[in-house]
Amino acid sequence: MIHAQEPVENLVDVKIRIEHRKDVLWLTINTPDSHNTMSAQMLHELAAAFDSAKHISGLRAIVLTGAGERTFCAGGQLTPSADGNPFELAPEQFDNPVALLFRAMDRCDVPIVGKINGSAFGGGVGLVCACDIAIGVSSAQFGTTEARVGVFPLMILPLLMRVVSRRDLFEMCFYAEKFNASKAVERGLLNDAVEPAELAHAVEAVISKLRLNSPTALKIGRRAINAVTDLSLSDALNTTQALLPLLAQSAHAKEGFLAFREKRPPVWV
Repeated sequence: MIHAQEPVENLVDVKIRIEHRKDVLWLTINTPDSHNTMSAQMLHELAAAFDSAKHISGLRAIVLTGAGERTFCAGGQLTPSADGNPFELAPEQFDNPVALLFRAMDRCDVPIVGKINGSAFGGGVGLVCACDIAIGVSSAQFGTTEARVGVFPLMILPLLMRVVSRRDLFEMCFYAEKFNASKAVERGLLNDAVEPAELAHAVEAVISKLRLNSPTALKIGRRAINAVTDLSLSDALNTTQALLPLLAQSAHAKEGFLAFREKRPPVWV
């Protein structure tokens, strides 16, 4: 397992670059020569990095991006087995590595910001969806083109269904066409698309906005959103009404209420 505090230069043939910058953990898919594709090693390293993040004190956000200026993530590596199946798993290996990564991202305690530095296809679109906020470059292309090779974007389907509308979902998966960043914003895959020179500034602006708010509130809120997404309205309300009194008793809530009464910015310790 790769720990966030472990220097990258001490690791051999790593696929993920890990940088702890103050209160933000930066995770970079670091295989630009192969378009940052989802190899088994890359998926393992990235899942381990997300799981290790919970041990970093004072973390306010995780930024996920790709190396280079062309591709954020081109999806899975289509390397067929002897019988031509590129998705073969041993019978005892029930969990697909992609599913393990998405579960690790779902368990994350802090907001995940996607710095979408280039195009995303297949599983890469799933990674975009797994981020809580995603800012991309205006030159990026996107696509769930699996039907063109005889399969379907099943591994990312649960994530797509949480982000895009049903009509867009059918269009994306059935047409299997590429589309531009403006369309990605329209469909809800991206929060915003900016010129490449503005991407770093736009992501820093997102992080600055997150820093204004209670880390405890964002942590509990992120868990609540994930927990109630697929519940009925009644069950969702039962969950959220149970969480609110607990959150209101936190030190951050008390500081927030006090700062509001005293008409000053809160200090999140």
